[in-house]
Amino acid sequence: MTNHKISVSEALQKLESGESVSNYSIDFNRIKVEALDVMKLSKGGIVVPEAVIYYGDDDIVYDEDFEGDWVRVNAPANSKQTEVKIILQDDISQWVESNHVQLDHLIEKLLDGFYRAQKMVREKS
Repeated sequence: MTNHKISVSEALQKLESGESVSNYSIDFNRIKVEALDVMKLSKGGIVVPEAVIYYGDDDIVYDEDFEGDWVRVNAPANSKQTEVKIILQDDISQWVESNHVQLDHLIEKLLDGFYRAQKMVREKS
């Protein structure tokens, strides 16, 4: 039961020290909460009303990955997304960057081609 009231800063301190804030409530009247703090509070299970979230335009960092046109890609129902981490040698990494190679697309196509080639070889054997 949430019967103890604490401030946003107290909740953030408790979360940073690993404490649970499930037995506390926050009074959001007459305050604004920065977007980064909202993410921390949300991770700790505290729902922050949208009306009190503060977004400072000066705090928004430019990221070229989010610029440009966005295109929705519908994945087939029989597929799933997998995350892969790889280590590249310096010369390969430089080649990838200088040629603007999208590794996720390249690896997806290479795996698909490899799988289909293996499948075809097995069928002919």
